[in-house]
Amino acid sequence: MANTLKKLKRKVSNLLPSFAVSIGKEYAFWICFFAFTRLVFLLYNLENLKSISGTETAMAFINGLYLDFSMAGYFMVLPLLLSGISLFTHARWIRQLRTGFQSVLIVVVSCITIAELPIYSEWSHKLTFKALWFLQNPSEVYHTASVLQFWGGLFGILILSYSGIRLYHFLTKPSVVSTGISGSAGAKISWLFIWLGFTVTCMRGGYAPIPAQVSDAYYSRHDVLNAASANSTFHLLSNVLQNMEAHKPYRFMSPEQAVALVDDMYKVKKDTTIFFLKNPKPNIVLVVLEGWSADVVETLGGYEGIAPHFSKIAAEGISFDSCYASGNLSDQGMGAVFSAFPAQPRTSIVALPEKYVHLPCINSTFLHEGYQTSFMFGGQLSYGNIKSYMYYNRFHRITEEKDFGSSVNRGRLGVHDGDLFNQQIKDLKQTKEPFFATLFTLSTHGPYDFKGGHPLKWGGDEKNYINSVHYADSCLNQFLIQAKQQAWFNNTLFVFVSDHHHRTPKAYSYYHPEYRRIPLVFYGNVIKDEFVGYSDKQVCSQLDLATTLLKQLHQPTEEFVWSKNLFNPYTKRFAFYCFDEGFGWIKPEGRLVWFADGRIEAGRFQDKATEKRLLTEGKAYLQRVTEAFWQY
Repeated sequence: MANTLKKLKRKVSNLLPSFAVSIGKEYAFWICFFAFTRLVFLLYNLENLKSISGTETAMAFINGLYLDFSMAGYFMVLPLLLSGISLFTHARWIRQLRTGFQSVLIVVVSCITIAELPIYSEWSHKLTFKALWFLQNPSEVYHTASVLQFWGGLFGILILSYSGIRLYHFLTKPSVVSTGISGSAGAKISWLFIWLGFTVTCMRGGYAPIPAQVSDAYYSRHDVLNAASANSTFHLLSNVLQNMEAHKPYRFMSPEQAVALVDDMYKVKKDTTIFFLKNPKPNIVLVVLEGWSADVVETLGGYEGIAPHFSKIAAEGISFDSCYASGNLSDQGMGAVFSAFPAQPRTSIVALPEKYVHLPCINSTFLHEGYQTSFMFGGQLSYGNIKSYMYYNRFHRITEEKDFGSSVNRGRLGVHDGDLFNQQIKDLKQTKEPFFATLFTLSTHGPYDFKGGHPLKWGGDEKNYINSVHYADSCLNQFLIQAKQQAWFNNTLFVFVSDHHHRTPKAYSYYHPEYRRIPLVFYGNVIKDEFVGYSDKQVCSQLDLATTLLKQLHQPTEEFVWSKNLFNPYTKRFAFYCFDEGFGWIKPEGRLVWFADGRIEAGRFQDKATEKRLLTEGKAYLQRVTEAFWQY
């Protein structure tokens, strides 16, 4: 019997070398410890959980696993390297170094966990870069905190750190199987590569096209549960990296001068509106078109034949043929469309929960007015943190790729527009009026793996893109054919706007204003007859959608300070867009593109005086935008 046990131990030892077992134990520790810190957060915020079911609260532990494994993967990089070294030496310092490294991380995670508790109670957001910024003045932090907060927090860190280190030693203590460096050389090397692959997969968050994002943990309309679900360390590191990419506020002039210039841009002689709706409380279907350029719509001055159905829609509705995107990414577009906040160079406010909580959102107005609201996307909303932004703004129903049935065909990025629109028709049949329903399309984003072929044989490098628009246009047409058969159609305003631009066969420079021109169209039987076919030729921005739409509904718009009413004849027309190295500024009297190195391109103005004025206005606008961003 004894000999049989020895043989069994030897076989297990060969299959599971000591380092393979120890790595597994350390992963198990981190998952357990992260779950424990989540429990601490929930217990601290117990008062906020009274009206929430226990089942929904418990889901924070399940939904949090994705980011827990990702963060554990980052923490395990050094231990994994040390395990590789242990294949060639018996040195005790390897395990000592691993233990010391993990102990330091335990203390760091404990500090983040405890420091976050009063911050969330006070500001309703997790620990961020902005909070760390205050640590430059530790004496101020000390004097600001109460005696209970300071000493209670310090005691909490010590207890949590001690408990974590004890748990680590308990879970990772050597066993019979994991003593020494037992196991065959082949088994050791095999397990090393297995754990290496597992670690990289964890860090990235799997094999999906979009790596792990903070919003992957979001699942509830209750902010406290989303905060609990999101791994605090992952959230903090993500926030720090986002802020490191953002510039501090640009300073071209005194703050007072910049405020005066920007305020004057938004002043109107008379606050009035020309109303184009038959009914001030219609249903709203907002279609955010992924990467549609105005160049693909003939009615807007684009190519013929790429989007013939949408071109007809624009001709039968109210179109704006000089509308410009504020940023160059989808998350920036969401902030511009829903919150009317201008894009910022190198970062996006939608990616930063502690900042976007200060923004208004058109969905809040619709909720207040009793609308049923929804947001639907065929892909992963975790991109750019859009998911958390939408959950925070409390849409009644949020649908993304994982919520579509298994029978729906998918491309690499998710569900394509045909199935997306079909699902929207099904959902709206079950939705009480009035409703505000948003769709964010997908098929016009690479890799363009939609079904249906590529009938357009021209376009050069952009042939795949223009064929994707042609496909999406056909899906949009089928959507409207089905919508016209619904009882709610005659009382529905359809709004079409692109989230950002895209390169087309016209091959404009990435920085050129024409590259940034996008569709903005109102359509539907709820539009008064005299406005059908109206084309607005003046300069405007996707930022202006919020105020323009809400004014038509007789709703207040004071919160949307960066948005203009395009149906007020006294509104001053202009558009701002930015990119990593500068900004574009467009007005009826001229336009220019400014680069941080001082270059000016794409200038179109009458004289040097106009150029100087445009440059000063654009700089003032950029300064005010970045100042507002940093003040949030």
